Amino acid sequence: MMTKPQLLEKLKTRRAEWDALLNSVDQARMDISGAAGHWSVKDIVSHITAYERWLVEWLTAASQNTFPAPSPLDDADVEQRNARVYELTRNMSSLDVLNDARQTFAELLEIIKALPDEYFDDPQSAAWFMKPYWSKMKTVPDAVINLSVDHYEEHIPSLKAWANE
Repeated sequence: MMTKPQLLEKLKTRRAEWDALLNSVDQARMDISGAAGHWSVKDIVSHITAYERWLVEWLTAASQNTFPAPSPLDDADVEQRNARVYELTRNMSSLDVLNDARQTFAELLEIIKALPDEYFDDPQSAAWFMKPYWSKMKTVPDAVINLSVDHYEEHIPSLKAWANE
């Protein structure tokens, strides 16, 4: 079982790696499609940020003993979710996208710090807000890692390949 400090450390480490990769991309190339299918680097960052924003909203609601407001990411069909995020963010500037990503990640760290330790020490204490959203994931760290760390790792290979073209 992963503790809160372990989760925070893993998030910070992986995010530093992700940010280093993004910093290696020339700003002029951020909006050029092809980094992942028709998506640009900016679109990939928007995509990941949307999921991290959803985590922030979900964990914030859980910290207040309630459920989050409906979100575009509530759709069970992942392709439709991703298309909706793309449509909502495609007109943002790359600078705005990167700033939003940094802000959202900072908020994610803060809400994790604010969560009760019992959500990490005793997965059953978090079951009331986990089960409606995470049928296969049993702990808060699993959910956070899935939508952040695993998401970075999913997109790193295509981003590296594209950056080296």
